Amino acid sequence: MAKTSTPIHPPLPIRITPLSTSSLSNGNLSPPPRRVSRIIRHVRLREAGHEVSEQPWMVFQLVPGDFEQLNDHLKANEALGAFFEHKVRHDYFSSSCRFVLRMPSRTHEYFLSKVLIAIHTQLGEIATGTGQAAEFARHVRYLGSPTMLFPRDEMTEGDGGGGEKEMPKYDPHAPDGVFKHRFAKWPGVVIEVSFSQKRKDLANLAEDYILGSDGNINAVIGLDIDYSGSKRAVLSVWRPRYVEHSDGQEVLMSVQTIIDQEFRDELGNPSQDPASGLELVLQDFGIEQSMDHSDSLNRRIFLSAATLSETLSSAETEADEVETGQARSRKLKPGARKWQRARTPPEELRLDDEQYFAELEGRDAKRAGRGDDDFLSSSILSDEPE
Repeated sequence: MAKTSTPIHPPLPIRITPLSTSSLSNGNLSPPPRRVSRIIRHVRLREAGHEVSEQPWMVFQLVPGDFEQLNDHLKANEALGAFFEHKVRHDYFSSSCRFVLRMPSRTHEYFLSKVLIAIHTQLGEIATGTGQAAEFARHVRYLGSPTMLFPRDEMTEGDGGGGEKEMPKYDPHAPDGVFKHRFAKWPGVVIEVSFSQKRKDLANLAEDYILGSDGNINAVIGLDIDYSGSKRAVLSVWRPRYVEHSDGQEVLMSVQTIIDQEFRDELGNPSQDPASGLELVLQDFGIEQSMDHSDSLNRRIFLSAATLSETLSSAETEADEVETGQARSRKLKPGARKWQRARTPPEELRLDDEQYFAELEGRDAKRAGRGDDDFLSSSILSDEPE
């Protein structure tokens, strides 16, 4: 093969320098506290293509006012703000001031996609028919993992242009997957795949979804697939319910209707109960105004425990093959080299106070080195109030 004289440009390294409090401030914004600057730094590293952590559910403990500061500083940088809004899956629980960055594992994403495809396939089968059920199913769409804003009960003061007015606050959540009817404001069905770090927050997520949507989200499905040293996997479901309070007034609640129903045991064997599994009805995917409650909208969408178990095992196998290099791929043509076009060097992040982060990272390294349990459990995810 004849050699070419075309110049080859080696890939340019991504250069990241620590962000300081001063470089994170902009205009009239005051420097953010360390709790906030750490989140911004994680987002900036992700924007630059770095794998920040293997933890799929990174929790940062904040204090009141921190989340608003985080949004202000991210929006002050147009590119970073857009990246955060459109590319970074995150949640905020205002009731506990907990901020979460989501970084799903390969197994998580493979399993989720297979479950969603199975549900979508059954909806498609109903949609090919005739009648009200088919018409309804044709309007149900899978919408991925959109960031949804749920209004908080509290209000905040804001400048209304010549005076102060009350402005609503919102908690953002980015569920793993949602199904929504074409004419509904909120998804009817939300699916979350959980694991050890996320498990304890799942009930809170379900409550935020159901109460935040005023009960328009009809089912929150939790698929818990990660038990350390075990292959156990369980299913949970939450639904909205109106109950009478002690004072006689009706209150909307999030009620767990299926509690840790096992679809795979510790050894990896599927449940033998043919009636167990993920069961939905067509009307779960819509709202009352789009239905006349006929029996046709009680058509069942069902994934048996055996199907869920087989789907999870398949996802685990595929993920393992990719991660261990067993999955097949086309190799580079013998004798060929890769050519990458010349690129404009990325803008280097300014460093105005390197000592700040050097001391911070030095302290974290010492804590990790001496086996500090509190540090190892949360790494750099939380920080004490300042």
